Amino acid sequence: MTTPSADVLTIDVYTHTVRQTPSRRRQLRAALARPVPGLRQATVNYANSGTYEIVPKPLGTCLLLAWDSLEAAEAAWAGPFGAAAGGPGDYRLDGEVARARTEHPDDTWFGWRPSDAGSAPIARDEPLVVVVHGLVKRGNLAGFLRDNVHAASRAAHHPGHRGSIDIHSRPPFENTSVSIWSTLSEAQDFAYAPGGHAPAMKRARAEDTHEAGVYLQVRPLASTGSLGIDRPALPEHPGTTR
Repeated sequence: MTTPSADVLTIDVYTHTVRQTPSRRRQLRAALARPVPGLRQATVNYANSGTYEIVPKPLGTCLLLAWDSLEAAEAAWAGPFGAAAGGPGDYRLDGEVARARTEHPDDTWFGWRPSDAGSAPIARDEPLVVVVHGLVKRGNLAGFLRDNVHAASRAAHHPGHRGSIDIHSRPPFENTSVSIWSTLSEAQDFAYAPGGHAPAMKRARAEDTHEAGVYLQVRPLASTGSLGIDRPALPEHPGTTR
């Protein structure tokens, strides 16, 4: 029997114009249409700046993949899959899911239930990547977008913010954020301290505004480039091999 293991994520953000988005998405989907050894889950997403700008602007495409292991991911990117995908993104991150939880017991990310099996918790002084996937119920989108404006404003000026983007594969009701933080403690300050994001989370839970919610804490293993800001996201980490 195979021992359950945590998902290893690779996140690649391709920066390009809106006009180039359809061709980039077709290329990535074609690459994923063939069997890829070790690949557990894949999602091809639109990317925008909604995590740190009040008026979001399109940034390009984000490819988020879950793997059996880092070795499987590296082998795939170095082989036919990487060539078919057109190479890696402008920003690249490798990480291991350290914590995975859902808002409701049966929630999934369009059928995917991320695994944190066997992974050690992230310490309060460790850097981390937070991935929050949500599917807003019809009738709650306007309120969600208003709340997101306040959260984006606070994230942009938070000292622990190391870069972030909003992504979604099925607009307009899906919204997923990928944010990088200098420490778990700083990320929790953004999420739970008065102001900013805390009222939005409280309202979402009190009014049950989401069909589904998935929350991931990801331990970064390697990072190359910057994510939405002008400085490298995790300069103290090694670069990715792809």
